[in-house]
Amino acid sequence: VDHVYFTFPIMSLMLHLTCGDIWNTINNTEKRYGTSVLGIATVYASAAFAALQYYAAYPPSGQLLGATLIWLTIASSLIVQTWRLSVDENTGEKDSLLPRKIDGEESRTQFSWF
Repeated sequence: VDHVYFTFPIMSLMLHLTCGDIWNTINNTEKRYGTSVLGIATVYASAAFAALQYYAAYPPSGQLLGATLIWLTIASSLIVQTWRLSVDENTGEKDSLLPRKIDGEESRTQFSWF
């Protein structure tokens, strides 16, 4: 057995965790619910890909990681419904699915290292 850390299963899990962290910031910190709907699809796809990579390496680990897709299915439906039911108080419209900056307002995205 080689002791290598740079493998497809591990890198695919890191990609999934990265997508999840970015989605978490968009959904919970910035509260951009429209963009969050598209983001959860990325999280779901990355989890499925990671589970597939782990399954190819060792089937029980892929099956265990694949179980997270059950939770992501439930979370996705909650996120879509939250977006569908939430409207802007001023305009009465739903949040845009695509990320955008509103004219005259500061960007909601902030980088702590600047």
